[in-house]
Amino acid sequence: MRLKDKIVLITSAQNPCAKAIPAGYSPEGANCVVLDRDASKAEQLRAEVRSLGRRALALQVDITKKSEIEEAVRRTVAEFGRINVLLNCSGITHESDFLSFTEEAFDQCIDRGPKAYFLASQAVGRQMAAQGSGKIINLSSTDARIGSGESTGNSVAYSSIDSMTRAIAQALGYYGVNVNSLVCGPMDNFSGTVEEAGERLRRIPMGRLGKPEDLVGAAIFLATDDSKFVVGESLYVDAGYSNAAVTEDSFRPPWGRTWGPFQAPPGSK
Repeated sequence: MRLKDKIVLITSAQNPCAKAIPAGYSPEGANCVVLDRDASKAEQLRAEVRSLGRRALALQVDITKKSEIEEAVRRTVAEFGRINVLLNCSGITHESDFLSFTEEAFDQCIDRGPKAYFLASQAVGRQMAAQGSGKIINLSSTDARIGSGESTGNSVAYSSIDSMTRAIAQALGYYGVNVNSLVCGPMDNFSGTVEEAGERLRRIPMGRLGKPEDLVGAAIFLATDDSKFVVGESLYVDAGYSNAAVTEDSFRPPWGRTWGPFQAPPGSK
């Protein structure tokens, strides 16, 4: 077990990727504390962790409120004695045309993203600094690196998270705390048209959109001693999506030229 008896604090129970990661951590021996504004969502994820044979605690917390986060940290330490891993995963995604994107939606991207990540990292960082060890993992998105017309709020929030990751990594590294960002690419819960999905798939040589489970291996790596010399990095788990430039159809295999219904090549599942 690579995470035997480690205590993992998770700042949201609603992000699909955030749900998959505890399911991967638990068989490795981790116990989890789940925070969420929606108590029922936190309780549901707590039950899933306990069903895998590990200890878990669910706390109703508004992750944008400093006092509530600090109280959650206090209760976690009172229950488990320490915090080994913080998974910041409360960021949200808003898709909207720029000219009609609302101030309210923009504020939500900032509040649930960089503001919440900062507050949680600071509160947990104090505990980890006192311990002399810890891992902070900031869940991010490829919108941090690349832009599109509907991603204004996402791009601002996640690029801020990535740059903040580097800064906090420098501040907490002196105390033995590793801080890194885990960046996910286009996921299979994409709600666009077949043609829009095809456009995304043309940028992914692996031939499919991502699944939450695709992040688990990288999340385990960042939570263990295997990453003890990895500091302030953004680990992209996007099958090459964010690195893709224009590739003419003549250089693509036939299955990669389709703009309509996309047929993944054999062996790409």
